[in-house]
Amino acid sequence: MPQASLNALLIAYQSEIAWLIAQAEEFETGQRKVTGKIAGQEVDISSNYAAEYRHKAGNMQAILEAYDLLHARGV
Repeated sequence: MPQASLNALLIAYQSEIAWLIAQAEEFETGQRKVTGKIAGQEVDISSNYAAEYRHKAGNMQAILEAYDLLHARGV
């Protein structure tokens, strides 16, 4: 892969990670809220969304860290 393309991909991943974390923070602070019906009652499930966004951001961050390790070793 050409270096310019790789650099663009790394920047896109970093941007996506920042966006996912910002979304998670909005759910955690109550700026955004999601509700769902569980056993006939409306329940706030915002924390589930925050956890999912943080999980996805963590996966993407792990990919970047693995790339950095491999790149540093010259693989």
